[in-house]
Amino acid sequence: MAPILDDAPARRGGLTIADKVVERTAGQVLKDLPGVGGTSSGLFGIGASSSLGTRPSVDVTLSGRSCTLAVQLGLAYPTPIAEATEHVRSTLSHEVERLTGVTVRQVDISVRWLAPESSGANRGRNRLQ
Repeated sequence: MAPILDDAPARRGGLTIADKVVERTAGQVLKDLPGVGGTSSGLFGIGASSSLGTRPSVDVTLSGRSCTLAVQLGLAYPTPIAEATEHVRSTLSHEVERLTGVTVRQVDISVRWLAPESSGANRGRNRLQ
């Protein structure tokens, strides 16, 4: 006769998610958003570069099963900054909660730079040959 397995949540154990897991998850969600980029640090801050292809910086403050996210990012220019940051905030909150199970209480966003979209960067300018 096979033993009866008890699937009660209290008997299965717990789940702990590290700050770094939430941080990396949030960073990847941000990297996948069009028109959003970050800054690579370079060596000791020397040679840092900003790019729409770089993952934005995210700091996580985790408290139990909820967290606060502090994001530093750049945006494609031109873009309505208030609309873009609200879209980033709602998408980030939803996706981090969906992927990690951690409730996002607050998302603080610091826009550090704006980058002209490459397709329209030279529009209306004469090029020297």
